[in-house]
Amino acid sequence: MRPYIAAVVVIIDTMIAGILVSVTGLFDLTGGIYDFISWVWSNIIFLSAGIKVNIEGLEHLDNNTSYIFMSNHTSHLDVAGFMAKLPFKIRFFAKRELLNIPIFGQALYMSKHIIIDRKNTERAKASINKAKKRIKKYGFSVLVFPEGTRSMSGRLGEFKKGGFVLALETGIPIVPVAVSGSFRLLPAHTLLIHSGTINIRVGSPLSVQEYSMEHKEELLDRVRAEIQKLQGHEEAR
Repeated sequence: MRPYIAAVVVIIDTMIAGILVSVTGLFDLTGGIYDFISWVWSNIIFLSAGIKVNIEGLEHLDNNTSYIFMSNHTSHLDVAGFMAKLPFKIRFFAKRELLNIPIFGQALYMSKHIIIDRKNTERAKASINKAKKRIKKYGFSVLVFPEGTRSMSGRLGEFKKGGFVLALETGIPIVPVAVSGSFRLLPAHTLLIHSGTINIRVGSPLSVQEYSMEHKEELLDRVRAEIQKLQGHEEAR
Protein backbone atom coordinates (compact mmCIF):
# COMPACT_ATOMS: atom_id res chain seq x y z
CA MET A 1 0.00 0.00 0.00
CA ARG A 2 2.83 2.43 0.85
CA PRO A 3 4.23 2.60 -2.71
CA TYR A 4 0.80 3.67 -3.98
CA ILE A 5 0.43 6.31 -1.27
CA ALA A 6 3.95 7.58 -2.02
CA ALA A 7 3.13 7.81 -5.73
CA VAL A 8 0.12 10.03 -5.02
CA VAL A 9 2.15 12.17 -2.61
CA VAL A 10 4.92 12.61 -5.21
CA ILE A 11 2.47 13.79 -7.87
CA ILE A 12 0.81 16.30 -5.52
CA ASP A 13 4.13 17.38 -4.02
CA THR A 14 5.66 17.97 -7.46
CA MET A 15 2.65 19.94 -8.70
CA ILE A 16 2.61 22.22 -5.65
CA ALA A 17 6.39 22.71 -5.73
CA GLY A 18 6.25 23.44 -9.47
CA ILE A 19 3.55 26.08 -9.06
CA LEU A 20 5.40 27.71 -6.16
CA VAL A 21 8.68 27.81 -8.09
CA SER A 22 6.96 29.17 -11.21
CA VAL A 23 5.39 32.01 -9.22
CA THR A 24 8.29 32.86 -6.90
CA GLY A 25 10.71 32.69 -9.82
CA LEU A 26 9.36 36.06 -10.95
CA PHE A 27 11.07 37.75 -7.99
CA ASP A 28 13.47 35.10 -6.64
CA LEU A 29 16.53 36.76 -8.20
CA THR A 30 19.18 34.77 -6.32
CA GLY A 31 17.43 31.39 -6.39
CA GLY A 32 17.29 31.05 -2.62
CA ILE A 33 13.54 30.43 -2.51
CA TYR A 34 13.86 27.74 -5.16
CA ASP A 35 16.63 26.05 -3.18
CA PHE A 36 14.39 25.89 -0.10
CA ILE A 37 11.36 24.65 -2.04
CA SER A 38 13.38 21.92 -3.75
CA TRP A 39 14.80 20.81 -0.39
CA VAL A 40 11.29 20.54 1.09
CA TRP A 41 10.01 18.81 -2.08
CA SER A 42 12.68 16.13 -1.98
CA ASN A 43 12.36 15.45 1.74
CA ILE A 44 8.58 15.03 1.45
CA ILE A 45 9.17 12.41 -1.25
CA PHE A 46 11.62 10.47 0.89
CA LEU A 47 9.50 10.73 4.03
CA SER A 48 6.35 9.49 2.25
CA ALA A 49 8.17 6.57 0.64
CA GLY A 50 10.20 5.56 3.68
CA ILE A 51 13.54 6.21 2.02
CA LYS A 52 16.74 7.06 3.86
CA VAL A 53 19.46 8.94 1.96
CA ASN A 54 23.06 8.60 3.11
CA ILE A 55 25.84 10.80 1.77
CA GLU A 56 29.57 10.53 2.34
CA GLY A 57 32.54 12.51 1.10
CA LEU A 58 31.31 16.05 1.74
CA GLU A 59 34.50 16.66 3.69
CA HIS A 60 36.27 16.85 0.31
CA LEU A 61 34.36 20.00 -0.64
CA ASP A 62 34.44 23.70 0.16
CA ASN A 63 30.92 25.07 0.66
CA ASN A 64 31.99 28.45 -0.72
CA THR A 65 33.22 27.03 -4.04
CA SER A 66 31.27 26.23 -7.20
CA TYR A 67 31.63 22.71 -8.61
CA ILE A 68 30.41 20.68 -11.54
CA PHE A 69 29.04 17.47 -10.04
CA MET A 70 29.02 14.52 -12.43
CA SER A 71 27.07 11.43 -11.45
CA ASN A 72 25.68 8.19 -12.78
CA HIS A 73 21.91 8.29 -13.29
CA THR A 74 19.57 5.34 -12.78
CA SER A 75 16.36 6.81 -11.34
CA HIS A 76 14.26 9.97 -11.00
CA LEU A 77 15.10 9.74 -7.29
CA ASP A 78 18.69 10.74 -8.03
CA VAL A 79 17.81 14.41 -8.50
CA ALA A 80 15.78 14.47 -5.27
CA GLY A 81 18.70 12.89 -3.41
CA PHE A 82 21.07 15.64 -4.52
CA MET A 83 18.56 18.37 -3.69
CA ALA A 84 18.09 16.94 -0.21
CA LYS A 85 21.71 16.29 0.69
CA LEU A 86 24.13 18.50 -1.25
CA PRO A 87 24.66 21.83 0.61
CA PHE A 88 25.14 23.82 -2.60
CA LYS A 89 22.99 25.96 -4.91
CA ILE A 90 22.49 23.21 -7.46
CA ARG A 91 21.27 23.71 -11.00
CA PHE A 92 21.36 20.92 -13.53
CA PHE A 93 21.66 20.24 -17.25
CA ALA A 94 18.19 19.46 -18.57
CA LYS A 95 17.16 18.44 -22.06
CA ARG A 96 14.91 20.94 -23.82
CA GLU A 97 12.07 18.42 -24.14
CA LEU A 98 11.41 18.68 -20.39
CA LEU A 99 10.11 22.22 -20.91
CA ASN A 100 7.04 20.68 -22.55
CA ILE A 101 5.88 19.05 -19.29
CA PRO A 102 3.06 21.17 -17.78
CA ILE A 103 4.02 23.03 -14.59
CA PHE A 104 7.34 21.15 -14.30
CA GLY A 105 8.69 22.71 -17.48
CA GLN A 106 7.74 26.21 -16.38
CA ALA A 107 9.35 25.65 -12.97
CA LEU A 108 12.48 24.32 -14.65
CA TYR A 109 12.79 27.47 -16.74
CA MET A 110 12.03 29.91 -13.90
CA SER A 111 14.58 28.35 -11.55
CA LYS A 112 17.48 29.01 -13.96
CA HIS A 113 18.45 25.46 -14.79
CA ILE A 114 20.58 24.94 -17.90
CA ILE A 115 18.38 23.92 -20.80
CA ILE A 116 20.25 22.05 -23.53
CA ASP A 117 18.90 21.58 -27.04
CA ARG A 118 20.78 18.50 -28.22
CA LYS A 119 19.42 18.84 -31.75
CA ASN A 120 20.76 22.38 -32.24
CA THR A 121 24.48 22.95 -31.79
CA GLU A 122 24.22 26.74 -31.73
CA ARG A 123 21.52 26.71 -29.06
CA ALA A 124 23.56 24.24 -27.02
CA LYS A 125 26.57 26.58 -27.16
CA ALA A 126 24.35 29.51 -26.14
CA SER A 127 23.08 27.49 -23.16
CA ILE A 128 26.62 26.79 -22.00
CA ASN A 129 27.49 30.49 -22.29
CA LYS A 130 24.41 31.35 -20.24
CA ALA A 131 25.45 28.76 -17.65
CA LYS A 132 28.89 30.36 -17.35
CA LYS A 133 27.30 33.75 -16.60
CA ARG A 134 24.90 32.31 -14.03
CA ILE A 135 27.61 30.40 -12.21
CA LYS A 136 29.66 33.57 -11.91
CA LYS A 137 26.70 35.78 -10.95
CA TYR A 138 24.86 33.52 -8.52
CA GLY A 139 27.56 31.12 -7.32
CA PHE A 140 25.68 28.10 -8.66
CA SER A 141 27.11 24.61 -8.80
CA VAL A 142 26.01 22.43 -11.70
CA LEU A 143 24.75 18.85 -11.60
CA VAL A 144 25.46 16.90 -14.77
CA PHE A 145 24.40 13.37 -15.61
CA PRO A 146 26.96 12.81 -18.37
CA GLU A 147 25.06 9.79 -19.69
CA GLY A 148 22.39 12.27 -20.79
CA THR A 149 19.50 10.11 -19.59
CA ARG A 150 18.69 7.42 -17.07
CA SER A 151 20.31 4.03 -17.47
CA MET A 152 17.72 1.37 -18.23
CA SER A 153 20.00 -1.37 -16.90
CA GLY A 154 21.44 0.35 -13.85
CA ARG A 155 24.92 0.25 -15.35
CA LEU A 156 27.01 3.22 -16.47
CA GLY A 157 26.35 4.22 -20.10
CA GLU A 158 28.23 6.32 -22.64
CA PHE A 159 29.07 9.92 -21.72
CA LYS A 160 28.07 13.06 -23.59
CA LYS A 161 30.50 15.99 -23.72
CA GLY A 162 28.44 19.08 -22.80
CA GLY A 163 29.33 19.11 -19.11
CA PHE A 164 33.01 18.67 -19.89
CA VAL A 165 32.95 21.62 -22.28
CA LEU A 166 31.42 23.75 -19.51
CA ALA A 167 34.11 22.61 -17.05
CA LEU A 168 36.95 23.36 -19.48
CA GLU A 169 35.58 26.77 -20.46
CA THR A 170 35.05 27.87 -16.84
CA GLY A 171 37.93 26.07 -15.12
CA ILE A 172 35.49 24.83 -12.46
CA PRO A 173 36.57 21.57 -10.78
CA ILE A 174 34.61 18.41 -11.54
CA VAL A 175 33.37 16.33 -8.61
CA PRO A 176 32.68 12.67 -9.48
CA VAL A 177 29.70 11.18 -7.65
CA ALA A 178 28.17 7.70 -7.52
CA VAL A 179 24.57 7.00 -6.52
CA SER A 180 23.47 3.49 -5.59
CA GLY A 181 20.17 2.03 -4.45
CA SER A 182 17.84 4.35 -6.34
CA PHE A 183 17.45 2.04 -9.34
CA ARG A 184 15.89 -0.65 -7.18
CA LEU A 185 13.60 1.80 -5.37
CA LEU A 186 12.26 3.50 -8.52
CA PRO A 187 13.21 1.76 -11.78
CA ALA A 188 12.15 3.07 -15.16
CA HIS A 189 8.56 2.79 -16.41
CA THR A 190 6.85 2.90 -13.02
CA LEU A 191 5.62 5.49 -10.53
CA LEU A 192 5.68 3.11 -7.57
CA ILE A 193 8.44 4.04 -5.13
CA HIS A 194 9.66 1.41 -2.68
CA SER A 195 11.17 2.04 0.73
CA GLY A 196 14.87 1.52 1.29
CA THR A 197 18.19 3.34 1.28
CA ILE A 198 19.98 5.48 -1.29
CA ASN A 199 23.72 5.98 -0.92
CA ILE A 200 25.56 8.94 -2.43
CA ARG A 201 29.35 8.78 -2.54
CA VAL A 202 31.12 12.06 -3.31
CA GLY A 203 34.67 11.95 -4.63
CA SER A 204 37.45 14.50 -4.45
CA PRO A 205 37.32 17.47 -6.84
CA LEU A 206 39.29 17.01 -10.04
CA SER A 207 41.12 20.03 -11.43
CA VAL A 208 40.60 20.61 -15.14
CA GLN A 209 43.48 23.07 -15.48
CA GLU A 210 45.80 20.51 -17.04
CA TYR A 211 43.34 19.71 -19.84
CA SER A 212 42.62 21.60 -23.05
CA MET A 213 39.50 21.37 -25.17
CA GLU A 214 41.40 19.09 -27.55
CA HIS A 215 41.96 16.65 -24.69
CA LYS A 216 38.43 16.55 -23.28
CA GLU A 217 38.19 12.84 -24.14
CA GLU A 218 40.99 12.19 -21.65
CA LEU A 219 39.12 14.18 -19.02
CA LEU A 220 35.94 12.26 -19.82
CA ASP A 221 37.75 8.94 -19.38
CA ARG A 222 39.23 10.07 -16.07
CA VAL A 223 35.87 11.16 -14.66
CA ARG A 224 34.23 7.94 -15.82
CA ALA A 225 36.94 5.91 -14.10
CA GLU A 226 36.49 7.88 -10.87
CA ILE A 227 32.71 7.32 -10.89
CA GLN A 228 33.23 3.61 -11.46
CA LYS A 229 35.71 3.53 -8.59
CA LEU A 230 33.14 5.15 -6.32
CA GLN A 231 30.52 2.66 -7.45
CA GLY A 232 32.75 -0.16 -6.28
CA HIS A 233 34.85 -2.91 -7.79
CA GLU A 234 31.84 -4.92 -8.99
CA GLU A 235 30.51 -2.07 -11.18
CA ALA A 236 34.00 -1.21 -12.41
CA ARG A 237 34.52 -4.67 -13.90
